[in-house]
Amino acid sequence: MNAPRPVTALAFTMAALCAVATALTAVWKVSVHCTVACAFVAVLSCAYDAEGPWPLTAAPLVALIGWSRVRLRAHTVAQVMVGCLLGTAGAAFLWHLASAVAA
Repeated sequence: MNAPRPVTALAFTMAALCAVATALTAVWKVSVHCTVACAFVAVLSCAYDAEGPWPLTAAPLVALIGWSRVRLRAHTVAQVMVGCLLGTAGAAFLWHLASAVAA
């Protein structure tokens, strides 16, 4: 739709990541909140080449989200950690893949 390449890469990355997280949650209750929060930080890091304050500013929010999910007894620590791992690694991989395809 004539969107800038980074916007297209972001849309693909988040849609694919949410699909994977949803499929995993059907089998084991992965924290999608943490997946999306970590993906946000990972995409910020990739988009800005880990420069600037944005990734470091957003990272503490991920810790608060993870803590709240465990505190509310919505997830175990393992489910939060898997969500964070999936969000970080998945978003970084998909961002680079989508950026290469969009280029």
